[in-house]
Amino acid sequence: MAVMMAVSCNKQDEIKIYELQEELDNLQKDADAIDVPPAQEIDVPDDEAFVFIFDQARYGVDAAGSVTVKYSLSAPATVEVTAKDGWSATVSASGEKTGEIVVTAPDPASPCDIVVTATAQDGRSTAAVLPLMVRDPYTDATRTDVAAMGYYCLNRSLATDYHFQKMAECGMNMLTIEQVDNWQEQLDLAHKYGMKGVLFVNGVAGDYYRHPDTNTSLAEVINEAKNHPALAGYQIYDEPHLNAINQMRIEKNKIEELDPNPAHPVYVNLHPASASVDALGVESYHEYVETLITELNLKFITFDQYPVYTYGLDPSWPRSLDAVYSLSKKYGFKFWAFTLCCRENNRIDPNVENIRLQCNLNLAYGAQVNQFFVYRSTSGTDMAPLQTWEWKDGIVGGTKVEVVKYTPMYDYCKTYCHEMHNRGFVFADCNVKQLRNVRFFDSFVLAFSPRELPAQFADMNIDGEAMVSFIENKGNEYIVVVNGSWQNHCGIRARFNDLVYSIDHDGVFTGHQGGTEAYFDLEGGDMMVFKYR
Repeated sequence: MAVMMAVSCNKQDEIKIYELQEELDNLQKDADAIDVPPAQEIDVPDDEAFVFIFDQARYGVDAAGSVTVKYSLSAPATVEVTAKDGWSATVSASGEKTGEIVVTAPDPASPCDIVVTATAQDGRSTAAVLPLMVRDPYTDATRTDVAAMGYYCLNRSLATDYHFQKMAECGMNMLTIEQVDNWQEQLDLAHKYGMKGVLFVNGVAGDYYRHPDTNTSLAEVINEAKNHPALAGYQIYDEPHLNAINQMRIEKNKIEELDPNPAHPVYVNLHPASASVDALGVESYHEYVETLITELNLKFITFDQYPVYTYGLDPSWPRSLDAVYSLSKKYGFKFWAFTLCCRENNRIDPNVENIRLQCNLNLAYGAQVNQFFVYRSTSGTDMAPLQTWEWKDGIVGGTKVEVVKYTPMYDYCKTYCHEMHNRGFVFADCNVKQLRNVRFFDSFVLAFSPRELPAQFADMNIDGEAMVSFIENKGNEYIVVVNGSWQNHCGIRARFNDLVYSIDHDGVFTGHQGGTEAYFDLEGGDMMVFKYR
């Protein structure tokens, strides 16, 4: 490209200008002849992109407990972690950009900032505070927990270390052991994984554990089992009619003579309030339960009811809970309840939401054990419980072989059981002082005035189908709000006069100062726990 110069000048000046213009043109030609490579984009490091990414938004940790935090980075880096105030933390790299941080809390545990830093190979650096929340800074590491029991669990061929480990990983800490000749092995495995077992001795006493090969009597079983550390008790009847009281008394007395240990109660599972008068033997469900309690001198109550139908909740469910709750208070002992986790009759297929609803309502009433019916299938894949099986052709000779599968119900129950255990300290050996709104089938706004609430609350409004329970446990006071619908959300708006903690289903405590308000959105069947003292 020539550079033109336009000026007013004489002939001599024009010659000089021409010579200069020619020189400039030659310089431009030389420049154009140089092979200049095309411009390239320079990869400038993005400092903001070099940050820690954790596998969870937050992590709950107990006093004296540990938690594993998984991290990833956008570039290879060296990672270090700093802990104080009695906390400890170690880093273990699994790759140049990924790894784990194991954090252990002291006992007692106070909130502490655990800082993790990373230095990339290109010189960039970043830091973050691990999103840790102390689950419960108010009780020690020896706190008790409610139980999750797998009902109708592992048959003889599946009573192996692997399947017991799967049961423990699901969150079950109790199981039933049916008429099998390897009950000793099952109790041993239960003990290994910190579980307790209930021996089925249904039917005529002495016959249930007889086996063609061993001919073992009931007395022999009990005399051997009663000293096992994993034994939780004995079940003798399921959903009895009142005309079976005499037979039940005989069997219960015989077992208690063989094993008088009060830590091994005899278990009689009762009908629900939805049972017919013909099935109960009396018109009033309350009378049915109280008669069995007093006539058999039961040490706790348990009943089964599966309330989740395609049309909604069974309206008799609150009557069952109310009768069992009030009678357990009257006679000073605890009760257990059931949760349906398989497909049965015209009930809706289980999911996380309706499992939550069944279990959380049981807990809010004070149940000490949630019994999951059924853990394994009794009829192949039809019932679709947590564990099922199917017969397939074998490789040799067309022999049928049993193929065991863990269903989506297993994952649903695992999700819920971990939520339950995260807040088990609220419900274990608790005292349910008051229940509000136990008829929870219609949507409405439930408003609590200041006089209905502890002084720490200014007010509370609940928009949805909720039941509210006021609970005392070991000097701590709680308000429990359960969403009574597995299909719809439930909203809670609360204003606080003083410090109140909310405890979510991860067991994470969040403090709310006086003069503030907060809104909580509960998913189907979920619950929120408030600790105010």
